[in-house]
Amino acid sequence: MENQLHFRTFDDLVKCINREKDLLQSIFKDRKTHVFSTDMAMVMVDYRKDRIQYLIENGVIHESGNFIELEDVYLKFFEDVLDVNEEINVASVKECIDSLQENITYFLQETNENRKFHYLSIVRKKLRDTGLRTLRNVIDLKRNVDTAYKQEPNYDIKIQKLKNLDEKKESIRTLIRECEKLIETDKAFFALHSNPQMASTIADVRYDFTDAHYSLLSIEKQIIEYIHLIEKQNQFIKKIRRLKYLRTQLTIEDSTNIRQVVAGISPVWMENRQYNRMRLSLETLQSSEEMAALIRKVGLREGIIRKSRTSAPALTAEDLQERVEPLNEIDPQEVWNAFRAGSKDLFSFLLSYDYKQERTIEQHAGLFCLLAVQHPEECKITDKYVQYEDLEYPLIYAK
Repeated sequence: MENQLHFRTFDDLVKCINREKDLLQSIFKDRKTHVFSTDMAMVMVDYRKDRIQYLIENGVIHESGNFIELEDVYLKFFEDVLDVNEEINVASVKECIDSLQENITYFLQETNENRKFHYLSIVRKKLRDTGLRTLRNVIDLKRNVDTAYKQEPNYDIKIQKLKNLDEKKESIRTLIRECEKLIETDKAFFALHSNPQMASTIADVRYDFTDAHYSLLSIEKQIIEYIHLIEKQNQFIKKIRRLKYLRTQLTIEDSTNIRQVVAGISPVWMENRQYNRMRLSLETLQSSEEMAALIRKVGLREGIIRKSRTSAPALTAEDLQERVEPLNEIDPQEVWNAFRAGSKDLFSFLLSYDYKQERTIEQHAGLFCLLAVQHPEECKITDKYVQYEDLEYPLIYAK
């Protein structure tokens, strides 16, 4: 296997990441879907294959078929720095504790003061790293618990994930106890407490462990509650499926008391929604500038355009003159009273009546029928018919 190249200087690493930051950012965003294709990468580097090859040769990315992925070392670095890592790495905390014990032994056995101070610095760094990794694992555990319950659609897998996370919680708790035991009981630490910096680091780590301990208690309670809710949901779904089966078999009413149960409850979500309308007074709408602004805002949102009002022109002398316009209407009762006072037949009377305006033959015929219908008891209808233009009508007299 060929030896993989690597960046020779820190400047080369920083320059490469800065030059390809857009590409690396896009690959990192798609790290879970693994769908960042080589063609997409070529577009982002202006179709320069040498830039892609440079990243591959220096171990930043690797090709997997037609797709590109970040190398694990850079992927883990970005996730740790950005605090988006979802994996709970209990082994890393165990490695920190083991390395811590080894360097304490080296510190006690070393006689050279400079090398002894070097081991002391490593112990401080490992101790601080243990506290930080523990807190990070607790945060990741809390996030994974919520994600498993809220996003996993399969109930069996959801319960199994929660149980596995509960086991990881116990592993974290065990490692915390081991580290606390090392700090409290190991005689080697008594030799380190005299150093002010080491004493401050030990105090900080104890505080981190205390915070992690209380967080684990909260997570444990949350896991128990989630598992209880899942089991309750499973029982509910089983009942629903059973009721559906009985309904399909047309035996639901005989096999259950569903009618009595439904009749005895009145859930709020089944009620009609109540709308309470508040009507503002005209005085408030006319006098309040705030209301006027709200009305304009609503009108603008609803697309209602209000036309601007302008002053009307002044009235002229001609506009003020009195005019009389006759109405094209008559009073049927007045016509009937005049007909009863005469001796003519009804249609002849209507033709000779003074209406103060011209009327058509159709209007005469309509009034003739109206009076005959309104006063049947007061009319004497004969069997004789008379022709007038195109109309044939019976002779009707007043009784």
